[in-house]
Formats: sequence, C-alpha cells, structure tokens
Amino acid sequence: MSEEPIRVGIAGLGRSGWNIHAEALAAHDGYRVVAVADPLAERRAEARQRFACTAHERPEDLLADGQVELAVIATPSHSHAPLAVAALEAGRHALVEKPMAQDLGEMDTMMATAARTGHVLTCYQPYRFQAVFTTIQEIISSGRIGRVVLVKHTQNNFQRRADWQMLRRLGGGELSNNGPHIIDEALLLIGEGPVEVFADLKHTVGGGDAEDHVKLCLKGRSGVVVDIELSHCCALPQPEWTIFGTRGAIQSAEGGLQVRWFDAAGLADPVLDPGPAAGRRYQRPEELPWQEEIVRPTQDRSPALRFYDRLQATLRAGAPVAVTLDSVRRQIAVIERAREMAGLR
Repeated sequence: MSEEPIRVGIAGLGRSGWNIHAEALAAHDGYRVVAVADPLAERRAEARQRFACTAHERPEDLLADGQVELAVIATPSHSHAPLAVAALEAGRHALVEKPMAQDLGEMDTMMATAARTGHVLTCYQPYRFQAVFTTIQEIISSGRIGRVVLVKHTQNNFQRRADWQMLRRLGGGELSNNGPHIIDEALLLIGEGPVEVFADLKHTVGGGDAEDHVKLCLKGRSGVVVDIELSHCCALPQPEWTIFGTRGAIQSAEGGLQVRWFDAAGLADPVLDPGPAAGRRYQRPEELPWQEEIVRPTQDRSPALRFYDRLQATLRAGAPVAVTLDSVRRQIAVIERAREMAGLR
C-alpha cells in the first residue's frame, strides 16, 4: 500500500463535515485535508488554522481544486447527488454522507457516472463497523440463539427538533437522517434478495414539515423480519436491540448485550397432544437448560476510523470497496418505497 496520504477535500463543515469527518481525518495518518468548502467565513478560517488547507466558499470550487484526490460530500442531503456527480466528472473519488441520494433516479445516475469515469464512489455507513453490530453478527453466525425470527431495532427519544433536518425541501426527516444507518444494518441482517416494506411516517412534535417518527417493517427472502422504530416522539425509550431466535435472544443491556440461550443437543422434540387438556390445564412451561451472558463489545478503533481504514485500502491498494453501491441502492429503494406508502412522493 502506498504510504502517501490521500488528499481530501471536505465539502460542508457543519456537524457531519466537521465533527465526524474532519475529526476522523485529523486522527488518521493515511489522509491529509488539503481543501474545504463552506459558505460561512468563520468555519473556513477555523479549517485553515487547523489543517493549513485551502478554503473555498463554494463546493464547486473545491471540486475544481487540483489538490483534491477524494471529495467528502457533507453538505445538506438534497445536494449530495449533484455534487457527487460533479466530483466524479472532475476526476475525484467521492465519499458521500447519508442519504446518498434522494431517490433511485439520482442513485442510478451516480452509479452510471462512477462506472463511466472509473472513480471510486461510496457512502459513509459507519454503523456497520460499530462494535455492537459486529458482535451481534458474530453471535447470530455462531448459531447460539438458533434461527433468527425477528429483529427489533429502536432509536427513540423525545425531541422537538427545529433545524434544516426538519424540512422536506432540504431532504430532511428522520428517514433520511438516521434511517440510512439503521436500514443498512437491517439489510445486512436480512441478507440478499427482494425486501417487503411496510412504513408509517409521521410528523409529530418537531418544527418544519418532515417526519420525526418512523416505523418500518422489512421482510427478506430469508424470512427474517426487522422492525425499525426511529422516533422523536417517545418519552420512554425502549431497548435499542432485541433479537428473537428459535433457541434464544439478544437484547441491549447496561454496558453491552444480554444473551439468553439453550443448547438443544440431547433435548427431545416436543410431543404434541391434540386431545382434551388433562384436568382442563395446559402443559406447564417446559424446563429448558437456559444460559445467560452479558457480552461487552469492545474495539480498539472507532467506527469512523475503521471505515476510513477500509477506504484507504481501496484507494491505495485496490481492495474491494467496503460499502458497495449495490448495497446502498437497496437502502435507497427501501426509503423510496417507504415514502410512497406514506404519500410523501
């Protein structure tokens, strides 16, 4: 792998561009921020002081900057697709914040442009690198809880949000904000193939007109159902993860994941008695050899740095891209279908 740092230009220095991407890039030896773009002069001055970089007012000027090898698109959601296409056309690789596109039409245009130009295009999906999620995948793969039947993934609170993320015209809404991260994880758990979608999107307690309450149910060819709840209208938040299996379960717990399971080896199958219940009483609950454990996921590197490690391997050593465009397209298809069901298209 080449040791030369990847020269990065960050378009947008808001919460995502500055607090997430700039922080991760500053901590990664494989990258160097050479240019930024933001309409606010004070943000540009802050970036110049921190990175000794070129600072542009417009993202279009950043994309034309010959220093830039990789463009990080961290501008408001509705601008992601046109800026990513412009970056590819200008000869840059492009890393796009979520949501990568507003609809499948935009996504297909981006994919076609990447194929034609030969530059790398990918989406920032760090949740798939979180220790909790990778640990859940490991527990499921081990077979400890049996065949997965239902996954419940919840992120909720009570927040009367009032910023640009609450405006539909700017691509806001909880489906576009946190939805891509959670849907990405859901599709990885569901596996390949078509996905059935049920959606309920509501505007509840926040300002603006975008949805701040999202209920999604996804069912894949594997039979796994993922129940997703993202709400700013929940005064009593629920466990983030609850996973039902045929021999156990996983649930978020203080400091980790609670796993409860039993070993079916040596256990006889249930004997069905279709006749009248003896003494008008149903069977007592079966005594099973339950085991329990609190698993505490750990990792020595943040999800952001792990994501950028993989991207470095792609750009410098030709490794396969970690977040493929096909995987993101499946996610955008779910989002588009959810909006259609809610009458928001």
